[in-house]
Amino acid sequence: MKPRLSAMLGVVVGLVLAVGLLYPDADRDELTAQGVTALLGADLAEAFPDGTLEAERLPEASVFAALAAALDAGDDPAGGPRTPGLDDAPRVMLSVRLDGAPADDPAFARAFATNLNLFNAARAAGGLPQLALAPDAPLHVRLDVRRDDERVSLTADLLRTGADLAITPRDADGLPRSWTYPGRGALLPPLLAILLALAFKRVILALFLAIWAGAVLMAGQAGHGAIASVFVGLYDVFATYLHNELVDTFRLEIIGFVVWLVAMVGIMSRSGGVQGLVELLLGFAKTVRSTLAVTWGMGLLIFFDDYANCLLVGNTMRPLTDRMRISREKLAYIVDSTAAPIAGLSLLSTWIAFEVSTYSAQLPGAGIADSAYAVFLQTIPFRFYCLFTLIFVGLVVLTGRDYGPMARAERRARLKGELVRKGGRATVGEEMTRIEPKAGLAHAAHKALLPIGLVLAVTFWRIFEDGGGRDLWQAGTLSFSDLESWQAVLYAGSGAAPIFLGAFFGMLLAAFLAGSLRTRLAMAAGFVGATEIAAPLARWLSGRALVRPDPTQLRLDGLLPEPVVGLLPANNLALYLCWGLVFGLLAWVVGRATRRVATPRAHLSWTDIRVAGLASIRSLFFAVLILFSAWMIGKVCVDLKTADYLVALMSGSVSAGFLPMLLFVLAAIIALSTGSSWSTMSILLPNVVALAAAIGIESGVGALAMVVMSIGAVLEGAIFGDHCSPISDTTVLSSVSSASDHVDHVRTQAPYAVTTAAAALLLGYLPSLLLDWWNVWLALGSAAVTLTAVLMILGKPTPTAPAATSAPNA
Repeated sequence: MKPRLSAMLGVVVGLVLAVGLLYPDADRDELTAQGVTALLGADLAEAFPDGTLEAERLPEASVFAALAAALDAGDDPAGGPRTPGLDDAPRVMLSVRLDGAPADDPAFARAFATNLNLFNAARAAGGLPQLALAPDAPLHVRLDVRRDDERVSLTADLLRTGADLAITPRDADGLPRSWTYPGRGALLPPLLAILLALAFKRVILALFLAIWAGAVLMAGQAGHGAIASVFVGLYDVFATYLHNELVDTFRLEIIGFVVWLVAMVGIMSRSGGVQGLVELLLGFAKTVRSTLAVTWGMGLLIFFDDYANCLLVGNTMRPLTDRMRISREKLAYIVDSTAAPIAGLSLLSTWIAFEVSTYSAQLPGAGIADSAYAVFLQTIPFRFYCLFTLIFVGLVVLTGRDYGPMARAERRARLKGELVRKGGRATVGEEMTRIEPKAGLAHAAHKALLPIGLVLAVTFWRIFEDGGGRDLWQAGTLSFSDLESWQAVLYAGSGAAPIFLGAFFGMLLAAFLAGSLRTRLAMAAGFVGATEIAAPLARWLSGRALVRPDPTQLRLDGLLPEPVVGLLPANNLALYLCWGLVFGLLAWVVGRATRRVATPRAHLSWTDIRVAGLASIRSLFFAVLILFSAWMIGKVCVDLKTADYLVALMSGSVSAGFLPMLLFVLAAIIALSTGSSWSTMSILLPNVVALAAAIGIESGVGALAMVVMSIGAVLEGAIFGDHCSPISDTTVLSSVSSASDHVDHVRTQAPYAVTTAAAALLLGYLPSLLLDWWNVWLALGSAAVTLTAVLMILGKPTPTAPAATSAPNA
């Protein structure tokens, strides 16, 4: 990318965020609503850890603590005895005051109504009494919201008619719980990270400085002086933020997934499996265009999980795209721009139930009788960014045209053979991308296809098991036609553990297929033995350590020193360690016992397998640093309340005619700043339903129509912002699987993402609001024509060059 264009892109991205540093502080009433939402949400999570009320877990200074006192009193607010049935459950009355007066601020009312709906939905599941707003009841809970220049706090009082003294629960220090207002500095970490990464192309340094800046701000808020905050912040970067990521099971399982999958690819490459797969695909991908079409098609086929999509498609197709002299940036773009869009739209993916769960509880309060899944289905025609992105990727492939930095990257790769620009740094080292098949081994595609298939099969099976699919199937409540139950199973079983296990067993199968007869015997014995021994051993260890007996939720607290335990993940630890220990021991014993067994064919020795796997893993050091840094800055943004500040900053910009468009932009900015589309959805959607319903009724569009469009806009804006964010984990994983320079991937993808986002706004949301006769088919057709015109006018065909017989120098 030319320095001038790079600087321009950095300025544009920076201005979007920097406006918050120059603009007056965000609206205080809206920030108060955000604070009340956060406090009530925290109370709700503690009050209902498994969907039932546990009074001993309630925060003392909590509206729910006062509620528990009201329920324990045994009185029906209407004057009769309480009944446990759902149909005739009594309602505990509630009143709210803001700064000592009745609360009439609309933003606050929306935030409180959101959590009231969440609360009542949780209680309804158990047939428990509900909360209702009625300030004059003889028995009710009064929530007092107090605020000053720095924070908002809550107290909850139990009031009775004729009582002289109210019950006011407080915390251990006698103070109400509080939430500190975020300031302009909340935008500083993402602003630094994005600007420095784009301007100086040093993504690790940019992320580190941004994390440090955020930690310094947090230290200042804790009361440290300016100079002390610099050193306290530096300490917290490692002792707090890095440590928290190192002990997070989800993070470590994601890293494990990447490690096992990359090791699997290394072994497949050394055994000739990847070369055999390339030769097989050459029958379908004989040209640059057909190669990119196959890549696009694979991205559409792996629709059930975005992480699996990113790493499988990139690692599988990279040898073929290298052979065709396709730039790594182009491969990363296709991988990234099919993974989240197809997973977000698919009716069977790990995304859909999460997306539904973020707004389902608010629908009844907005007067919408449709089920949450029915509303999701209605949003699909309004998922303009995802739909247009999938179309645009196909158009880029079919026309063979590119523009902006992507065109220069493609020209460089095709004519000079430079898959990564000079000075660029691929997220994985050449140790992985340069592994060649061992001389004398046949190039067999099954050595790659079978491990890849096993990764997908184990991942889906594990999701099905963890999501309770087997129990539902055996109970006869799950059938192939029951789409909603399948969606719930996929969501319940989603996470990092399924893809971790899938990649691990894929790696084992790759080693098994590549190895000698002796290696296969050793691995088979280790696998069978470990399967039978590891789980009982893990349960025995957990009993000795006096920890939780569930083998999937174990810690070895009693067996390891405390400093070591602090660095280890909680979930699955004992099972993983025991399985690996037993497998390795039995495999070694059988391997030694069968060392004279001969193999009548060419194969990889155990040393070859180990070296190929470890060489691939060693190449991941830079990628792992980026991933951990991205996760750390995401936590910094959570602590600084970056997303809350952005929501409050733009709250006054909402208008009836342009609400979905404004929500799309707001979701994009939050996702760009935090690097997480899921976090953006969970922040915005609970508050969007009530707002959209009210505006829809006032504007004449209708509550349901406005809610559907608004939900779709938030989902789409979150994915768009995630695509443009250098601190997004899926963006990093796309760079890793494609072996692309990470910053180059972001810079080349951003213009294409902006193009489809502009089309989504101008050809999707705007005419849908202004024109009664506009529909999804007109939107798709006009977008296809417009995007084709953009490519034909701005884009240029990339000059062709003879395909290399092997991958050119990167």
